Amino acid sequence: MRTIRLCLQHASSLKHQSQKALLLASAVGVLSLQTPGIAASYAAICSGGTECSVLLGVGKISLPSLTINKDQVFSWSQGGSGTKTDVGIGVASVVMFGLPGLIGFGAKKHDYLFTINYVDEAGNTQATTMGFKNNVPANQFMSELMGMTGLSMGETNKTLQEQINTLQAAAAEKARLAALQCAPVLKPYKCSWSQYLEANASVRAWAQKYPQMASAEKTRLLAAD
Repeated sequence: MRTIRLCLQHASSLKHQSQKALLLASAVGVLSLQTPGIAASYAAICSGGTECSVLLGVGKISLPSLTINKDQVFSWSQGGSGTKTDVGIGVASVVMFGLPGLIGFGAKKHDYLFTINYVDEAGNTQATTMGFKNNVPANQFMSELMGMTGLSMGETNKTLQEQINTLQAAAAEKARLAALQCAPVLKPYKCSWSQYLEANASVRAWAQKYPQMASAEKTRLLAAD
């Protein structure tokens, strides 16, 4: 009898270990779905109320007519009729239990609306929105968005904030130069006659030798100085 009891205990132990191994394998499988560098596709509702696909990964947020690099994201927020509490709990479930932990939450009839504020090349802050009707993709999207940008909901990108003034100044200078009405030959030199001469030794020598003709040429080319 003692031998039979020991065998039963050993079998029970093996079964318990097998269950633990299976759970561990499942957890690893869930985590592999969130491997960095792999873009995840989400069926969403984009601006204008149209259905769209949103790709999130490889350092980018890609919408049908817009691509936002993670370094351009200034901040993001979550709203809509879906409760923030459910989303927050769902994110904790991803960390603790993996994706299956999200499925147990209800609220599948709620709407979840995400607004992403980003900075364009001109240094201007723009915004785009996308919505989900199911809390499962909303939770997963928020989790991956936080991981990619390093920003929590409502947090601002301080590094980007410091760059905005520089970007705006560069964009303003570019616009100013584009608006100048000088001849094409002077465009690379910001319509500056002096910079044009500095960069072209032969023209500079000619201008020094024939100043009156050079003055007339400068006027003809609509130089800014």
